[in-house]
Amino acid sequence: MSRYLYITDVYCPWCYAFGLVFDQVLERYPMPVHVLCGELVNPGYTIDDMVMEMPNIRAFFKRLQETAGRGVGKAYLDLLEPGKGSMSMDSRAMSVPVTALRRLAPGKEREQIEALQKAFYQDGQDVLDPYVQATACGVDEEALIIECSKKEVQEQAEKDRQKAVEILGDFVIYPTLFLEKDSGERVLLARSFTDLATVLTRLEKALEDSDSTRTCEKEASEKDDFKGHGCGPNGCTL
Repeated sequence: MSRYLYITDVYCPWCYAFGLVFDQVLERYPMPVHVLCGELVNPGYTIDDMVMEMPNIRAFFKRLQETAGRGVGKAYLDLLEPGKGSMSMDSRAMSVPVTALRRLAPGKEREQIEALQKAFYQDGQDVLDPYVQATACGVDEEALIIECSKKEVQEQAEKDRQKAVEILGDFVIYPTLFLEKDSGERVLLARSFTDLATVLTRLEKALEDSDSTRTCEKEASEKDDFKGHGCGPNGCTL
């Protein structure tokens, strides 16, 4: 059975914005979703650090809302005030609970990553906190902590991160969405924030037959040239 392969990052604002698009895609073409976590934010990086690097951060979020129709919550905006942004972010650390949640509640990978992004960008919560993770995703906190402590979960999280790196190659940008066919062929649907009409057009072409699938992947790569609204090693672009 075909599925969506979604490479995202809990701390990526354009991934949070793309969530609205992805949900509409799933309404029209429901298929399983497999999530791979990115490596956008290094350990020890705080919201205060981000504000120092991006003094126009509020203008960025205003533009994000204008572009994507999804804004961040007041609780998150409050964290951007001087002295209130000590909360740490860590993409690698987040990949472990994401893997554990997949084991505790299979088949809900899309819902889980969306819940974590909402907890961060709408409610301003520390998503590194197991209580926040468990509450947002509707699982038992103790069970989640135990699952995260397992060696096989941590190893799988590392494997998933490495797989994401390999798939993205030289163009590391979040969000990235593929249709992954039974044959293992991946069809690029979105690389960076992409509007609904464009994603649906590519998806419908990809579902027609193998020839149109290859054409769709080629057209998507050449047309976008990876210059859209997205987040990567050099930060988040407008």
